[in-house]
Amino acid sequence: MVRTWTANLNAGNNAAEARLFSLPALISLMEGPYGCYCLTPAEVVHIHAQLLCSVKIVSIEVRGRYATAVFGLPGDRETSKCDSPQGSLTGVRFTIVRDKITVWKQVWWKAPGRAAIRASGG
Repeated sequence: MVRTWTANLNAGNNAAEARLFSLPALISLMEGPYGCYCLTPAEVVHIHAQLLCSVKIVSIEVRGRYATAVFGLPGDRETSKCDSPQGSLTGVRFTIVRDKITVWKQVWWKAPGRAAIRASGG
């Protein structure tokens, strides 16, 4: 699921992203006015349009229905210009129920032996 979400995001295919979610879905970003208790696919599309950077999976940890992914932000998406420095990292926790994302939450991520970090912006 995380790999499919990543491929759709990088391709700028926000409609395909919406199909990965079970509604209602909670999407929570740490910065900006962006977040949604999304009731419709259109709301999921709108939130994904606000994600400016492409992502590259650094790691995925799965525990039950939770998948926590660390992403590198290598640059622009097909549909937008990234506002984070190249090489920034961010974490996202996905809650997956019956093969659908029910919660997408940007989270603080801490590398072993290092301070917690996250990407600024998208």
